[in-house]
Formats: sequence, C-alpha cells, structure tokens
Amino acid sequence: MRRRPYPRHSAPVTTNSSADGRSLAPRRARTIVAALGVLLAAAPVVRAQTPAGTPVPAPTAAVAGSDDPVGAGDKVVLRVWREPTWSDAYPVDATGFATLPRIGPMHVAGLAPRALRDSVRARLAVYLREPVVDVIVLRRVAVLGAVRKPDVLFVEPVSTVRDLIAQAGGIDEEGDPNRIEIVRDGERVRLGRWNDIQSTVAPVRSGDQIVVGRKGWFARNALAAVSSAAVAVSVLVSAFRR
Repeated sequence: MRRRPYPRHSAPVTTNSSADGRSLAPRRARTIVAALGVLLAAAPVVRAQTPAGTPVPAPTAAVAGSDDPVGAGDKVVLRVWREPTWSDAYPVDATGFATLPRIGPMHVAGLAPRALRDSVRARLAVYLREPVVDVIVLRRVAVLGAVRKPDVLFVEPVSTVRDLIAQAGGIDEEGDPNRIEIVRDGERVRLGRWNDIQSTVAPVRSGDQIVVGRKGWFARNALAAVSSAAVAVSVLVSAFRR
C-alpha cells in the first residue's frame, strides 16, 4: 500500500499593505522626509540673512582729522586762558558765520581749526597780551537706524563710529552690527563687519549720517520660525503613525 504524500504548506507571509494592496511603508517614508525638509529648509534661509563677503572699506575722505575745514552746522569751542566768560561753544550758522566774544560775527566756514585758532588769537591780542587760545571744532553727525537713541550729535573729529553709536545708546535688538553705513554727500558707503571697523579710525565728517541697518525678517524671527516648523513636523509624524 502506497503512502500518500503529505500536502505542502507554504510559509506564512506577512504584509504591510493597505486594502488596495499597495505598501504603506514607502508612502510614510516619503511623507516624513518631506516634513523634515520643511524644518531643514529654515536653517539656510536664516544663514542667508547674515551679510557675507569682503567688507567694503570706507573711502579715503571718510578718514577725517582735526584739520578738516569748519562747515555750516558745526560748533566752535573756544577756550581762552584766564577768561572763562569768553570760553564756550559757538554754533556756525548756515552762512558760515559764528559770533565769537569780543570779535563778533566772524566767517569761519572753510577755515581749518589751526588757521581759525591763529586768526582768533590775532584778533584777541587787541584786548589781551599774548592770549593763549585753544579752538576745537565739533562736527555735526547724525546717528540713525537701529540704535536706541537716534539723534544729531556734536562730536570731536577724533570720535569713531563706535563712539557715536555708543553715544546713541548702542545698537538695539533689531539692529545688525554688520550692516553699518555712512551717508556722505548722498552716497552710501558700507563699512563692513563690526569687528573689521577699527576703533582707532575717525571716519566722520560734518554732515555725515551713520545708519545702522536692521536684521532680516528671518534673522529676527528665526526661533519662532524653527519652532513652528518643528511643531508641524511633529504633528505630521504623529498623524502618520496612527
């Protein structure tokens, strides 16, 4: 009597398919990768807001010194030894005149501080024997943009950009220290990155405007943007795990 062979049984097959027979794993993987792409895309955008490239140096005219001529809007600080009532700061009007003690209106615009000092000393010699005179010209400079106290300042010619920004209260929370410009005669000059601006250089002249730029939107809202993207990814991942 011949034995009948046992029937062959196939091994159980496990599937990860939906009702229509298509696998869910590839679709879940693609969805998670796309969601993570939203989070990763935020980082390059934030980095793009930081100015890059080689800093542009200020023009030669920006390196001003104490010998720059007096201009309209400046102030002449006059100090006469042993004459405290004659020592004060005197504004230069739009026509270039300043009213000085014992001298009266004097056209000072266009004179270098040293030449102005010699001229004042010669005129005061009528009243004093060998007068000792010191003249300092304060430059009229505006500090604008993202600073705490935008204002028009009267500063000595040896003042630096950092000095002026400090007098304006410093850069505020939205300001970008790497986006500082000097506006002179209608021309904007980029000073470059904050660490590259030498504190020993006096790049200001009368009538200059120092403008501190603001950060880009993504740089100012980077934390909120990344947090929102992270929450969105978390919600998407949780939804596809169900």
